[in-house]
This record gives sequence, structure tokens and C-alpha cells, in this order.
Amino acid sequence: MTDNQTLREFAKTGSEQAFQPLAERSAPGVYAAAFLASGSETEARELATAAFQVLVRKARRLPRNTNLGGWLIRAVLMAAGKPRSTPGHGAPPLLAGPPAPEAGTIDPTLRLLLPALLERVRRMNRKLSDAVATRIFLGRDWVETAAALRVKEKKAKKRVAKGLGILARLARRQKVPWPPEVVGEHLTRAIQGVGVPSDLAGGLTLAAPEWRKTKPKTPLVRAALRGLFWERWRRRVRLAATGLAVFVLFLAGAITTIAWLASTGRLTAFFITFGARQAVKEIPELAIPARSWPANPAPPLANAAQVRSSADIFRMTNIWPARLAFSKKAWKGIEPSAVPPVRNIMGPDGTMVLRNPKAKRSGLSGAIGFDFNWVEAEFELGGAKFTNVAARFRGNGTYIDSLYGLKRSFKVDLNKYAKGAQFGGVQTLNFLNLITDASYMHDALGYEFFRDAGVPAPRTAYAWLDISVADEWKSKPLGLYLILENLDGEFASDRFGSKKAPIFKPVTNDLFQDLGNDWTAYAPIYDLKTKATDAEKQRLIELCRLVTHATDADYGQRLGEYVDLDEFARFLAGLVLLSSYDGILFNGQNFYIYLDSRSNQFGFIPWDLDHAWGEFGFIGSATDREQASIWKPWLNRNRFLQRTMAVEAFREVYRHRLEEMLAKLFTPEHLYPRIDAMAGILRDPISAESTFRLKRFDQAVSTNWLSGPRDGNPGKPNRPVHQLKRFIENRGQSVRAQLDGKSKGVEINRHR
Repeated sequence: MTDNQTLREFAKTGSEQAFQPLAERSAPGVYAAAFLASGSETEARELATAAFQVLVRKARRLPRNTNLGGWLIRAVLMAAGKPRSTPGHGAPPLLAGPPAPEAGTIDPTLRLLLPALLERVRRMNRKLSDAVATRIFLGRDWVETAAALRVKEKKAKKRVAKGLGILARLARRQKVPWPPEVVGEHLTRAIQGVGVPSDLAGGLTLAAPEWRKTKPKTPLVRAALRGLFWERWRRRVRLAATGLAVFVLFLAGAITTIAWLASTGRLTAFFITFGARQAVKEIPELAIPARSWPANPAPPLANAAQVRSSADIFRMTNIWPARLAFSKKAWKGIEPSAVPPVRNIMGPDGTMVLRNPKAKRSGLSGAIGFDFNWVEAEFELGGAKFTNVAARFRGNGTYIDSLYGLKRSFKVDLNKYAKGAQFGGVQTLNFLNLITDASYMHDALGYEFFRDAGVPAPRTAYAWLDISVADEWKSKPLGLYLILENLDGEFASDRFGSKKAPIFKPVTNDLFQDLGNDWTAYAPIYDLKTKATDAEKQRLIELCRLVTHATDADYGQRLGEYVDLDEFARFLAGLVLLSSYDGILFNGQNFYIYLDSRSNQFGFIPWDLDHAWGEFGFIGSATDREQASIWKPWLNRNRFLQRTMAVEAFREVYRHRLEEMLAKLFTPEHLYPRIDAMAGILRDPISAESTFRLKRFDQAVSTNWLSGPRDGNPGKPNRPVHQLKRFIENRGQSVRAQLDGKSKGVEINRHR
């Protein structure tokens, strides 16, 4: 049996037979340690006896994993460290016996070092102290040492070497340059040279049963008990202090890390993306994959054979069967690269910083550190196949909101890798995932509204998109997408008569701010999507000077030279009627500017209308957006809108366009039938995509108003459903009342 098993057996039975093996194995080493500590045979006997007497008293309470060799050596050294009686005093009479044989000679240098070395062994780390005591003082071989320490032999050797290393460093401080192995050899020879009384083990064995019955009274036993008691508390204090220090360091490190993450913008990025990825845990229905579609499409799906021009592609009722196929490497490569996010995405005035110099694209995705990558893919649309197209993810909020699953938005460029490739004259297609729009028609209906109002706006169609990844999956259905016309040279040619018409995509809360005469200061803000001559760039700079520096009178007289006031009035009236706040009215993004070479005037193009129709839940409440002011519709600072709305000539045109749209376009009689017709086309593919989304779709297009809260967390997929027709009815009534002077509307100056 092991020493621990022997001690437990003795604690249970109290018999001499149970205690004898332990005494015989450990008494010589304990006595040797006591002799080295005291230098007296009599005191060594008293100290060894005291150590074993304490062991007997503690037998029932010692933890099972206690290393008894190390415990005994520490106990005897603790007793030796206290004042001792004169030889013979305090030793139990039954242990008195013949004197020990003459002790061996101890190296003089070691004799000088012994007090410090033994004290260091006593105070050493428990694991190292156990290792040195078992191997050096008790003289166990490596197999026995490893077993006593409950480790492998290799680890036992490391612990002994480390303990001896500590003793060697102590020796070096005393000007004795012994390496660890020499320290061990000297200690071993000194211990082996101690003559152990022949009757020591037997006397301990005979006395052990009596010790169990009587409380120890000798000073050495009490000293050892006190030493063990205080050692236990010192160890607890050390552990507590170490734990506290570790906790403080951890807390300081955590605070420092959090402060660094916050200062670099990474903390904001983490919370934004983490919240999006957690959506599927809160709403398990989101994890249910889309089914294959169509089974029996009605009406028939769009077919490439029918395409003669872009007009054949972009019909609102078209649903194109589409497929993207990636290699395994390309699918891995399409994941966004990480770039440093902007440091403080929320400005001190509440505006969002959406332009990140480290990212290729402006917008929320770039601001929080996502850079989209182009990869090669195969593409099929309505039967037309393309073997080498460029594809990447697209979108800002719609990309982040899709992180819980696979339904990403895509941009597909037919021409990037295969020059000259096109489809019906179109080279680039945008596939919008529609996941933030319960009605699936905010974009399509919104762009049609703007086109009907005389504003140049992109055209749309729908697509059912499947995706394949080599060795991963084949034709996995992602669901219903919106195909959005790209604003590029083809768009400029179709709308403005020339591919060279400059089209800019600004991202700024200070639209048309004067930044000097150098175009390089404007280039990252007014992202040029086509080409522009130096004179056309200078035209934009001149407009910036006018907006920034002109007097009110001069501004009112000259604004029409630079801006097509009627076109801008149509554009602004459309945004205001649709309460489209995810753009120029709030965050300075999601719109384009073009320069019509025929008039040399600037005009505006709407973009990203998934949060139009009053759905942008980050701004005000649903009721606020229905009743939003038509005369002060913007939030935060907006010098351009503020100055322009103060121009009486513009206000007249703007009011006229509001009246016109409110009478002809923004009416239930005009919009409800359009919504119902679209709903009839879209409902079947939506049902194949998700029962969760189908339920929300039916509510979004219904005239049965939902009871309960209309506002919730705008970033949650299960937020209250925004009902399209309800907004149209309430918004129309509010705008009518404001035009009639019966209401001032709500100036929204807060965000949720």
C-alpha cells in the first residue's frame, strides 16, 4: 500500500500494524531532516517524534492527495524553527533509547548553508517542496517519487530539478556557486550520513495508538501544530493574494482591452455583428432552409430568349431563375477582408461616420471594417450562361443583417473578367436579399414611384437565386431577390443620352461643403461611378462654394444655375412622401448626383429604398414617420437642404410637386391595386423561401391593421411588421393636413 493508504487504514483502525509500514519508511528521512536542522541527536529525536505525533492527530483530516513525505519534512522543520527544550525534556519516556550511532561528517560549506536551505525547503512551493522532500530527504527512487507525487517520472524529475534550482540560487547568493545537481548530492550525502536510532520506527509505532487518544502537550508538538496552522493560513492568504492580483490584472487587462477596442471602433463593430449572428438563436425559424422553387410557376418565369434590351430584363413582374456557382476557393475568398474600423462611428452630434479611409467602399459595412472581395464565379440567368463573371457581396445593413445565414446580397459583373460580356446591354446586376423588408416590395414600388414622378431612378425585376459551391453543395436555394439596375455608363446613356454623363455617389453629412480647389479632397466623398472631365469636376466644386459661402440672396438667385430645381423638387417630394430616412434626410448616403451635360445642371437619383415607406425604425416612431414634417424633413445638420428650403422659388416648385404626387401617385386608389398585383406574383416564391417570412409578408400587405406595439428593435428580424398600406393611408392624410395648413407635422429630431 502507498503511504496515504497506510495512513487512512491507521486512521480507521488505530492499530500498530497499520502504522508500522509508514513509520519504517519515513522515520529515517524525517529524523535526518530533524538532525540537520537541530544538530543534536536528542533534539532530532524529539523533533521527529513531534512530527509523527502531529501526523497521528491530523490523520483523519488530511486531504487524500496530501504527499505525506513532504508534509512530514515540513512539519519537522516547522517544529525545529521554534525554541526547543534542553536535551531530553519533553520527549515521551517510552521513546527514550540508546544514543544514535555517530553521525557522518557534513561538508563545512553545506553546514553554513543548511539553515537557509532547510528554511527554503519549508517555504518552497508545495509541489516543489514535496518533490525535494520525497526524492532527497526520504531517498525514494524515481518510480516511487513519481508515484508519491502522482505524476509521470519525467515530470517528477522536472519538479525535483526545479526545487534544487531554487536552492542553488540561494547558495549562489551566499557566494557558493553550486549547480542544482551538486546541491542535491551534498544534501543526499549529508542525510545518508546521519545515524538513525535503531528503535525509532518501533517506538513511533508503539506510541501511535496512544497519541490518537490524548491531546498533545509537548511544546514541540504544539509548535508544529501552530506552524502547520499558520502555514495553511499563509498559503490561503498567498492564494487569495495571488487570485486577487490575477483578478486585478485580468480586470485591468479587460478594461484596457475594452477601452482599446472602443477607441479603435472594434467594440462597436463586434456588437453590431454579434447581434446579427445571434438572430437565428432567438428566432429558430430563420435557420429553416428555403425549398426549391418553382414547382408550377404562375406566371411563367422570365426567359433569356425573350431579351432584346435592358427593358426586357427590368420589368417589375419578372421573376428570373438565377444561379451562382463558386469553386471552394472562391467561396472562401468572397468573405470580406478585415480592415480597421472607424474609431467612433457615432459623431458627437449624433451623426454616423460612414466613410472609412481604410475600406474600399463607403457605408456601414466599410465603417465597421468589412471590405468586399471580387471572386470568379459561373452565372446563369433565365437560361443565359456566363462562365467567368466577377461576384462579390454587396450592401451595408442588409449584409450585416444577413450574417445569421447564407442569404447575402450580391453584385455580379459580367464584364470584369470577360471583356465585352453583357446581357441585354447590361454588364452589372445587383441582387438584393430583401431580408429587412417584410413586404418584399419597398424597393421595387419605391423606384417605380420615383420614375412615375419624373425622377431618373433605376429599374427592377425579381429573381429566385440558387447557389452552388464545389464539394460543398449544389443548387442550394437562397430565396427571392430583387434585381436592381446598376447606376453606371449604361444607365447614364439610357437616361441622359451619354455614357460620359458624370454620376457621383456621395457619402457625407456635409453635402456640398467647400473643401478647396483640389479635386483629391472631394474624390473620396463624391465617389465617381462614371467619368468626368476636369471642367465637370470643377462644376461640382463651384456648387460647393455656392452652398458654403453665398449670401442668402445670392444663393436664391444662383442655385438654379447649378441644380435642376424642378427635378430636385420631385426627388425631395418623393423622399418626403415615402418618409425615406435612410439617406440624404438623415445619414448622408444612399443617393446619387448626376450632371446633365445638356443643361449643365445637377440632379439627384434615389438609391436603397428598402427602408422607405416609413419603415426606417432607427428614426422616431412609426407615428412620427407618418406625420413627419414636409417643410423640415431632415435630421441633424444639413446645410444644403436648409438653405435650399429657404429659397422661395424652390418652395413653390416643391409644394406643387407634393400636391401633384399626393393627387395622382401617392393615393390608395393608385398604390393599393399595384401592391395587390405584386403580392399575387410574389407570394408563391416567398412561401417556398420561409413560412416565417410568408406570415410577415401577408401582414405587411394587408389592410387589417395589426394591434399592439408598432415599434420594436429595428435590428431584429422579428420586430413588429411594418404595414405598407397603413403607412400610405396615414402619411397621405398627414401631408394633406400640412399642405392645408391644419398641421405642422412632426419635426423628427431624435433617433431610437
